[in-house]
Amino acid sequence: MECVSAGRLMAALAVLSVATNGNAGGFTVIPSLSVGAMYDDNIFFNPARLYGAGLRAAPALSVEYQPTARLSLFGRAGLDSEYFGDSQADSGAARRNASLTASYRVGPRTTASVAADYAFSAYAAELLPAVGIEYGRRTAESFGGRLELAQRIGRQITLRAGYGVQSYQLERSGRGLRSQLTPDVNVALQVAPRTTLNLQAGPRFFAGAVSGYGAATLERVVPRGRVSLGYARGRSLAFDRTILVESYTARVSLQLSPALRVTASPSLFRQWEHATEHRTWQVQEVASYRTHSWMALFVSHAYVLEDRDPLRVSPGVNQLERNTLSAGFTLMPHQATEASKR
Repeated sequence: MECVSAGRLMAALAVLSVATNGNAGGFTVIPSLSVGAMYDDNIFFNPARLYGAGLRAAPALSVEYQPTARLSLFGRAGLDSEYFGDSQADSGAARRNASLTASYRVGPRTTASVAADYAFSAYAAELLPAVGIEYGRRTAESFGGRLELAQRIGRQITLRAGYGVQSYQLERSGRGLRSQLTPDVNVALQVAPRTTLNLQAGPRFFAGAVSGYGAATLERVVPRGRVSLGYARGRSLAFDRTILVESYTARVSLQLSPALRVTASPSLFRQWEHATEHRTWQVQEVASYRTHSWMALFVSHAYVLEDRDPLRVSPGVNQLERNTLSAGFTLMPHQATEASKR
C-alpha cells in the first residue's frame, strides 16, 4: 500500500509540474521530482553488513509568497520512498519533511526572520549532521524553530543574532522528545576580495546543563568554483544523550562546464562521551549534469568509517564502515529554478 500511495503522489506531482507556470498573484509554485537507483553495503550499520540495491523516488513541493516588497514566505514539503525488495528496509515514507520560513526586511540593511521545521528519517544520522555519528537504519524525528535578526554593516560585514530550539526523538522510544536551546551570534567578514570568514559562537542549553559552542568557516571563491574549510567544537544533543563534538570539514565545488558541477566534502568528527574518544571519517562526492533547463542527472557516493560504534559499542568490533552509491535524475520546472535557491 505504501508503494502504491507513493506512486500516486509522484503521478500527481508530474501533472502539477506540467500545469504550473511558475507564479501568479504573488505565488511561486515549485514542484520537483527526484528518481534514482541506489546501493548500500551496510544498510543497518552493524557487523552483519546487510547490503542491497534499490530504487528511490522523492517528490517535493515548494511555495513562495511575497505579498509585499518587504515580506516573503517560503514553505516546502517532501516525501521519499525507498524499495530494496526487503521488508526490513522498504519504506513508502523513508523521509518526510516540511518547513516554513517568514522573512521581513525591516530596513535597507536589516532583515528579521522566523522559521519552523519538521523532519522524519529512516536514517537517524541525517537529522544530526553536525554530530557525525552513523546510526544506520534507525528512525528519528525532529521539530524545531528559530528567530534571527541579520544586519549588514557596509559591504564587508554581516552580523546575525539568533535563538533556536530543536527537539529530537530516536525510534519513538517512549522517552519523549529531548530538546536543546541554541542562542548564538554569527559574524561574516569579507577578509579579502574573494575570501569570507564566518564566525559563530553561543551557549547550548540542555536539560539542567549549559555548554559553550564555537565554529569558524573560511570560504574562498576560485576560478569555476568555491573552496571552504570549517572547524566547530561544542557539546551537542545526540537524541537521548549529550556528547562533546569537534569537527574538521572541507568542501570543494567546481563548475567544470556550463552543465557539469562536481562537489567533494571530506570531514573528520571527534566525539567524547564519559572521557572516551571516538572518531568518524566521512567523505561525500556528487556530480550533477544538467541535460535540459528542467532536468539534471546526478551520481553520488558517500563513505563513513567509525573507529568504534560510538553509542552502541559492538563487542569485538573495532571499526564499522558504510558505502552508499546513487544515480538518477531530478525534474524541476525551468522558471522555478532560481526561486528554489532562495
